[in-house]
Amino acid sequence: MTETRGWNYPNSEQPKGVSVKRALVILAFSVLIFGLIISYDITQCDGQVIMRHFIHSDYEPVLDEAYEYEPVVSENTTDKGQDHFGDSKIEVKETEITGDIPEEPEVEEVIEDYTEEDASRGYEYYFDLLSDQEKNVYRAMYHAFENIESGNAIPTVDEEAMNRVANYIRMDHPEFFYATDLGYTHYTMGGQIVKTVLAVTYSDSKAAIRNQLAYIDDLSDQILSLIPAGADDYTKAKIIYEWIIENTDYRLDAPDNQSMTSVFYNHESVCAGYSRAYQYLLNKAGIDTTIVEGNSLVSGENHAWNLVHLTDGYYYVDCTWGDASYMKNGFSGEQVAGMNYDYLLVTTEEIKRTHSIALENNLPLCSSTENNYYVREGLLFMDYDYDAIKSVFERAYSEGRQTVSFKCANLEVYDRIRRELISNNGIFDMLGEDASTISYVEDEEQRTLCFWL
Repeated sequence: MTETRGWNYPNSEQPKGVSVKRALVILAFSVLIFGLIISYDITQCDGQVIMRHFIHSDYEPVLDEAYEYEPVVSENTTDKGQDHFGDSKIEVKETEITGDIPEEPEVEEVIEDYTEEDASRGYEYYFDLLSDQEKNVYRAMYHAFENIESGNAIPTVDEEAMNRVANYIRMDHPEFFYATDLGYTHYTMGGQIVKTVLAVTYSDSKAAIRNQLAYIDDLSDQILSLIPAGADDYTKAKIIYEWIIENTDYRLDAPDNQSMTSVFYNHESVCAGYSRAYQYLLNKAGIDTTIVEGNSLVSGENHAWNLVHLTDGYYYVDCTWGDASYMKNGFSGEQVAGMNYDYLLVTTEEIKRTHSIALENNLPLCSSTENNYYVREGLLFMDYDYDAIKSVFERAYSEGRQTVSFKCANLEVYDRIRRELISNNGIFDMLGEDASTISYVEDEEQRTLCFWL
């Protein structure tokens, strides 16, 4: 008797111008969380000197054998503007056997060997949420994926537990992008399960997959080489955030968009690809990072971002919402800032203004602010301070930046600074003598202001 339930394992998921005499208000749309965007001619939101290292344009890693990567459009991709991430169900089969009970493949002994390898597998946030028996299934599944094998005997658990393990290993290990379909078969005798065997479909041959992994590993080393020697974790997280955004365009129909390969090969992806690539790179840089799933409170669609553990605590990072190409998706005729730092190392309170967290009860509270972008860069204002704001603009001019952006500690401060600079034309005290108009972005939800110089 055979029972089958369908499941695909994810293989890859003008400006508002202000003059001295009068302010011109132009209809705006939201920045990410759809705060006001007031710009037509802008390429960058923060004014930082962003590294433009397009390694893929001339970087050719040496592969073990000739292999041409051919991306495949993910089955999870639709034409309806939906950014998918997950929705995992496993194909289950039950086969009744007769005669002698098959010899056990010494599953327990194998699992014991796998257990000794726990520390070598890298950071696994979701592994630690599993029961002891589920961890054994995880270990066996990891061994199969790592060695690109199928037909491996695994411990028997119920379907709900198996789905949970499959989902968690997917979230812990973005490098297993090549495991495209997953299932298992229960062999039963007299109605009792006597053996469970894993069935995995891979995206390509073992040699081809090894070459893909070698390419990604070499490219990752090149990306990480951009990090200065002795850099702290904040600097690492920021540089990798910038690289992904600078080298990736948000595109709903991007090939392999549920996989980090969409970022590393095609440089087009959706939230799943952004977050998995960020997870992979940060873990290689020695920073514990995992995936977080949930929904956008703006659109209601599925969404994914990252949970990052720095020395002072946990933070959330959303590379997708930091990318202007995501912000422009669905809009036409307007240009927006090239990079947004509002979602680089933020708290639970901040992320929940725009994101719904699926497994919030299983995730730590992110309350640290020491390594938030605006804090570290001296761009968080606790009150209106004319001299401090003036110095931010002077520094930007001296460094040749195109924009200035900063964050306000609360809405009261945001309203005060906005009123002084925009409503009362105080912004012109910060600019050069010839300035008569100013382009800017205001985002009340995130309490940030961005001005073009």
